[in-house]
This record gives sequence, C-alpha cells and structure tokens, in this order.
Amino acid sequence: MAEIIELKDILQARARRRERALGARCVAIMEECLAASISAYDEAPLHERFVRAVKIRQLEDLIVYAANFA
Repeated sequence: MAEIIELKDILQARARRRERALGARCVAIMEECLAASISAYDEAPLHERFVRAVKIRQLEDLIVYAANFA
C-alpha cells in the first residue's frame, strides 16, 4: 500500500534544509569575523581595546545564538 505524502510537507522539509544550510554559513562567516576581530584587538592601541573587546563579546554571543538554530 502506498503512503500519501503532502506537497506542503516536502516543501517545508526543503525550506528547513535550506535554512539550516544558510544558518551554518552565517555562523561560519561570523566565526571568520570573530577571528579577524581578535587579531585586530591584539594589534589595537590601548584606547581602542575596550570597544573591540565589546565587539568580540557580542560576536561570541551571536555565534552561540545562531548556532542553536543552524
């Protein structure tokens, strides 16, 4: 006996796969940005380090948040 598969279920599954792939790519881009930010922090003058440290912390938080959905 054949099973009937709803077209909307197929389309939703495709959309979820695409969203996961885009989310994973987004996390990868943010990780590259984080690495560049850490490098920039190391080379920054002392008066700029606080601002760069805040950006690094925000990126770390955003990566954790986005990784939960990717």
